[in-house]
Amino acid sequence: MRQTSIQCYHQIKQSGLLTEIRLKVMKGVIDIAPCTATELERHMNISLNMKGTWKVLSWLREAGVVYEVGTRNCKITGRNVIEWNITGNMPVKPKKKNKRPNNLKNSIDYILKGMDQRNWSSIDREVLIKIRDNGTTT
Repeated sequence: MRQTSIQCYHQIKQSGLLTEIRLKVMKGVIDIAPCTATELERHMNISLNMKGTWKVLSWLREAGVVYEVGTRNCKITGRNVIEWNITGNMPVKPKKKNKRPNNLKNSIDYILKGMDQRNWSSIDREVLIKIRDNGTTT
Protein backbone atom coordinates (compact mmCIF):
# COMPACT_ATOMS: atom_id res chain seq x y z
CA MET A 1 0.00 0.00 0.00
CA ARG A 2 1.31 3.42 -0.90
CA GLN A 3 2.16 5.68 2.03
CA THR A 4 0.25 8.53 0.36
CA SER A 5 -2.96 6.46 0.44
CA ILE A 6 -2.53 5.80 4.15
CA GLN A 7 -1.89 9.50 4.79
CA CYS A 8 -4.95 10.39 2.76
CA TYR A 9 -7.02 7.92 4.81
CA HIS A 10 -5.93 9.67 8.01
CA GLN A 11 -6.78 13.08 6.50
CA ILE A 12 -10.24 11.84 5.51
CA LYS A 13 -10.76 10.34 8.97
CA GLN A 14 -9.81 13.61 10.68
CA SER A 15 -11.94 15.70 8.31
CA GLY A 16 -15.13 13.71 8.93
CA LEU A 17 -15.90 13.66 5.19
CA LEU A 18 -17.01 10.02 5.24
CA THR A 19 -19.57 8.27 7.40
CA GLU A 20 -18.29 5.71 9.89
CA ILE A 21 -19.29 2.76 7.72
CA ARG A 22 -17.74 4.21 4.56
CA LEU A 23 -14.57 5.00 6.47
CA LYS A 24 -14.40 1.42 7.81
CA VAL A 25 -14.84 0.02 4.30
CA MET A 26 -12.12 2.32 2.98
CA LYS A 27 -9.82 1.11 5.78
CA GLY A 28 -10.70 -2.48 4.86
CA VAL A 29 -9.64 -1.85 1.27
CA ILE A 30 -6.38 -0.33 2.55
CA ASP A 31 -5.77 -3.39 4.75
CA ILE A 32 -5.93 -5.90 1.88
CA ALA A 33 -5.63 -3.83 -1.30
CA PRO A 34 -5.84 -4.55 -4.08
CA CYS A 35 -8.88 -6.71 -3.45
CA THR A 36 -12.13 -7.93 -4.93
CA ALA A 37 -15.50 -7.13 -3.38
CA THR A 38 -15.85 -10.70 -2.07
CA GLU A 39 -12.36 -10.63 -0.57
CA LEU A 40 -13.22 -7.33 1.11
CA GLU A 41 -16.52 -8.75 2.33
CA ARG A 42 -14.77 -11.73 3.93
CA HIS A 43 -12.10 -9.51 5.50
CA MET A 44 -14.68 -7.11 6.94
CA ASN A 45 -16.86 -9.96 8.20
CA ILE A 46 -13.94 -11.61 9.98
CA SER A 47 -12.27 -8.45 11.32
CA LEU A 48 -15.30 -6.28 12.18
CA ASN A 49 -18.28 -8.62 11.87
CA MET A 50 -19.61 -6.34 9.11
CA LYS A 51 -21.72 -7.66 6.26
CA GLY A 52 -22.76 -5.99 3.00
CA THR A 53 -19.66 -3.83 2.85
CA TRP A 54 -19.24 -4.64 -0.85
CA LYS A 55 -22.27 -2.43 -1.48
CA VAL A 56 -20.29 0.64 -0.38
CA LEU A 57 -17.59 0.24 -3.05
CA SER A 58 -19.62 1.88 -5.84
CA TRP A 59 -20.35 4.91 -3.66
CA LEU A 60 -16.68 5.20 -2.70
CA ARG A 61 -15.76 4.98 -6.40
CA GLU A 62 -18.17 7.81 -7.23
CA ALA A 63 -16.64 9.82 -4.38
CA GLY A 64 -13.20 9.25 -5.90
CA VAL A 65 -11.55 7.39 -3.02
CA VAL A 66 -11.39 3.92 -4.58
CA TYR A 67 -10.98 2.88 -8.18
CA GLU A 68 -11.30 -0.20 -10.33
CA VAL A 69 -7.79 -1.51 -11.00
CA GLY A 70 -9.00 -3.99 -13.59
CA THR A 71 -10.26 -7.55 -13.42
CA ARG A 72 -8.76 -10.75 -12.07
CA ASN A 73 -9.83 -14.07 -10.63
CA CYS A 74 -11.14 -13.69 -7.09
CA LYS A 75 -9.20 -15.76 -4.52
CA ILE A 76 -12.49 -16.81 -2.92
CA THR A 77 -14.95 -17.37 -5.80
CA GLY A 78 -12.51 -18.05 -8.63
CA ARG A 79 -14.60 -15.77 -10.86
CA ASN A 80 -13.16 -13.02 -13.02
CA VAL A 81 -14.24 -9.88 -11.16
CA ILE A 82 -13.29 -6.24 -10.52
CA GLU A 83 -10.25 -5.54 -8.38
CA TRP A 84 -10.38 -2.42 -6.17
CA ASN A 85 -7.72 -0.13 -4.71
CA ILE A 86 -7.43 3.24 -2.97
CA THR A 87 -6.84 6.36 -5.08
CA GLY A 88 -5.19 8.50 -2.43
CA ASN A 89 -7.67 11.31 -3.20
CA MET A 90 -9.93 13.18 -0.84
CA PRO A 91 -13.62 12.35 -1.36
CA VAL A 92 -15.90 14.52 -3.46
CA LYS A 93 -19.67 14.50 -3.27
CA PRO A 94 -20.91 12.04 -5.91
CA LYS A 95 -23.11 13.52 -8.60
CA LYS A 96 -26.74 12.63 -8.30
CA LYS A 97 -27.83 10.23 -10.96
CA ASN A 98 -30.69 11.20 -13.22
CA LYS A 99 -33.64 9.31 -11.93
CA ARG A 100 -37.29 9.27 -12.69
CA PRO A 101 -39.15 12.08 -10.92
CA ASN A 102 -41.28 10.94 -8.00
CA ASN A 103 -44.44 12.25 -9.66
CA LEU A 104 -43.77 10.94 -13.18
CA LYS A 105 -46.80 8.60 -13.15
CA ASN A 106 -49.09 11.45 -12.09
CA SER A 107 -47.62 13.72 -14.76
CA ILE A 108 -48.16 11.13 -17.48
CA ASP A 109 -51.72 10.50 -16.24
CA TYR A 110 -52.35 14.27 -16.38
CA ILE A 111 -51.07 14.50 -19.96
CA LEU A 112 -53.08 11.43 -21.04
CA LYS A 113 -56.25 12.88 -19.49
CA GLY A 114 -55.68 16.16 -21.36
CA MET A 115 -55.13 14.22 -24.58
CA ASP A 116 -58.41 12.35 -24.07
CA GLN A 117 -60.28 15.63 -23.42
CA ARG A 118 -58.94 17.06 -26.68
CA ASN A 119 -59.34 13.81 -28.66
CA TRP A 120 -55.63 13.76 -29.43
CA SER A 121 -54.08 10.43 -30.41
CA SER A 122 -50.53 11.76 -30.16
CA ILE A 123 -48.70 14.74 -28.79
CA ASP A 124 -45.56 16.44 -30.09
CA ARG A 125 -42.61 17.96 -28.34
CA GLU A 126 -43.69 21.57 -28.84
CA VAL A 127 -47.08 20.90 -27.21
CA LEU A 128 -45.36 19.27 -24.22
CA ILE A 129 -43.10 22.32 -23.86
CA LYS A 130 -46.14 24.64 -23.96
CA ILE A 131 -47.88 22.55 -21.30
CA ARG A 132 -44.76 22.62 -19.15
CA ASP A 133 -44.27 26.37 -19.52
CA ASN A 134 -47.88 27.54 -19.43
CA GLY A 135 -49.57 24.74 -17.52
CA THR A 136 -52.08 24.13 -20.30
CA THR A 137 -52.74 24.37 -24.01
CA THR A 138 -55.95 24.82 -25.94
